[in-house]
Amino acid sequence: MKNILFVLLICVISLAGCNQKSHKASEANLDSAKSISEILKADIAWDSLSALNSAEGWCSFYTDDAIMMPPGEKVCADKASRLASIKGMFAIPGASMRFQGTKIEVSKSGELGYSTGVYQFKSKDATGKEALEIGKFCETWKKQADGSWKCIVDIWNADPAK
Repeated sequence: MKNILFVLLICVISLAGCNQKSHKASEANLDSAKSISEILKADIAWDSLSALNSAEGWCSFYTDDAIMMPPGEKVCADKASRLASIKGMFAIPGASMRFQGTKIEVSKSGELGYSTGVYQFKSKDATGKEALEIGKFCETWKKQADGSWKCIVDIWNADPAK
């Protein structure tokens, strides 16, 4: 009888432990889904400001120490160089930069995430002829102390010309 009670007690404890692990996994999945949603919202807001050719708005999505790697330029590792680069991009006649994330993942710790996606940059050359650059990007996001997400590494490059 004591052996049966002992076995039952072990079973109850084991099941309770499995339930806690399952509960913790469910909480982690909810946290991850929430973080993914927050990064997606930030990326959509960033694209909206891009549509307005707002260099200051664009740069507000970076941390102070973010690294930006635009195509055909040197690495921009400070606020001034990032702002100058983005202002230069939007100063191009007919400039229009639009982008859309296609994949977002978040680390188990919930502190870092990344977004990959596609972009289109439209502009006009010196003769007024429209040009279209299509490419891809990868952004690394970091959760801030206030709960918001900001980009800490941003790289984008053009696909090969067709």
